[in-house]
Amino acid sequence: MATSAPLRSLEEEVTCSICLDYLRDPVTIDCGHVFCRSCTGDIRPISGSRPVCPLCKKPFKKENIRPVWQLASLVENIERLKVDKGREQGELAREPQDVKLCERHQEKLHYFCEDDGKLLCVMCRESREHRPHTAVLVEKAALPHREKILNYLSTLRRDRDKIHGLQVKGEADILAALIKLQEQRQYIVSEFKQGHQFLKKREQHLLDQLATLEQLLTEGREKFKTRGVSELSRLEMVISELEGKARQPAAELMQPSCNVHFLRYPRKKFWVGKPIPHMVKRKTGEFTDKVLSLQRGLRQFQGKLLRELEYKTVSVTLDPQSASGYLQLSEDWKSVMYTSQYQSNSLYPQQFDCEPGVLGSKGFTWGKVYWEVEVEREGWSEDEEDVEEEEGDEEENEEEAGYGDGYDDWETDEDEESLGEEEEEEEEEEEEEALESCMVGVARDSVKRKGDLSLRPEDGVWALRLSSSGIWANTSPEAQLFPALRPRRVGIALDYEEGTVTFTNAESQELLYTFTATFTQRLVPFLWLKWPGTRLLLRP
Repeated sequence: MATSAPLRSLEEEVTCSICLDYLRDPVTIDCGHVFCRSCTGDIRPISGSRPVCPLCKKPFKKENIRPVWQLASLVENIERLKVDKGREQGELAREPQDVKLCERHQEKLHYFCEDDGKLLCVMCRESREHRPHTAVLVEKAALPHREKILNYLSTLRRDRDKIHGLQVKGEADILAALIKLQEQRQYIVSEFKQGHQFLKKREQHLLDQLATLEQLLTEGREKFKTRGVSELSRLEMVISELEGKARQPAAELMQPSCNVHFLRYPRKKFWVGKPIPHMVKRKTGEFTDKVLSLQRGLRQFQGKLLRELEYKTVSVTLDPQSASGYLQLSEDWKSVMYTSQYQSNSLYPQQFDCEPGVLGSKGFTWGKVYWEVEVEREGWSEDEEDVEEEEGDEEENEEEAGYGDGYDDWETDEDEESLGEEEEEEEEEEEEEALESCMVGVARDSVKRKGDLSLRPEDGVWALRLSSSGIWANTSPEAQLFPALRPRRVGIALDYEEGTVTFTNAESQELLYTFTATFTQRLVPFLWLKWPGTRLLLRP
């Protein structure tokens, strides 16, 4: 608010002409004009003479400067008066804004009409319009609203405190989780480092054993070569002697000394020195077993990591509408058996007609999933034990046979013929066994289902074929596999993005085979069964 005229006139009287502010510590000079003491110190003399007054230009002496106490007191009173006046004007300006007045009577609103819901002044309360209505004091009418607001504020404060507590707890939980993850990171790095060191030591140990065996074989080769050259030289000498004897007259050939040469080399016998000493051969066999054990252990390790660390185990079922008439599904659609007679009770467009195949009801277009297929067959485990026993007997027989006296018999034409017949019989048996087998894997849901099918990767099927005679990857041509143990439960790990289908022995975790492809369509589990007395079960 603007200052009044008398006050403004007084302010002009107590204003310094040099700094244009209120006089601070006012002093007077020889001519009678008044200035601030600090301002008189800034007045400089002209051309070495005395300083002059800024107003009248009269010279004055600084030693004649005198203070004006009454004027200093006047300045303080004017400043206090200005402050008080400004405070009063501010309070007057705020009062109309803080207090609401009745628009009609310009009086304060003290009452609240409950019938009309309006604020009333005293005159409105006594008016004809509101006299019959129920009117109460504004504070009393506002009390319930104030209580509601206070209750709501209390609820909001409790919610705020609760959220704050949850936030603090959440931050603590996140921090604890981060610390745990960091500890797990350190643990993973430490475990893999120790694992690398362990594998490195085992690798060096095996390489050292391999180098020792190579050295023994190299030394043995030199001895074998020397012995062979000596034996050949001796044979050449005997042959030369016999050739000379053969040219002798008949009477000389009948002498007893001629028969000595035949006794040196019996008929149908020849020298076969042992190229590999028995000790070296035994150690080489033991080393081969170690390598096979290493291979089996690494495959089991890889299969276990694939299953437990990267893949999600899913439960899958079979699609009865895709099942061939040669197959019989269980009620829960989790297992299938082969029947020799074709059942045509219900025909579906998506059904396999010639091939005894069936697809899964659940498909996959992304992610890493894992499931298992159990091969349930009578005598499956007994057959495996019998094969292991037969292999053990054959190895024992070979060790007992040995090399004898260092000579071996010649092979005759009759022996070759018998061997050929045995090979043909084995091939016929393998062909018969190949007809009775099963396949497990994955297929595109759009795979061809009519007519004779090859069921290869180029046809949209990635599967293993199992039979009593062995296991094959159903590629073109088939790739035979030689696992350490016959898998009775096959694990199938599908990585859609990476384009891999990995098969493992679910019991031993041994890695069997991995297909690599580029998947662009929906993939479903695939089973093919043409093996009487065999049932395939989906796990879990």
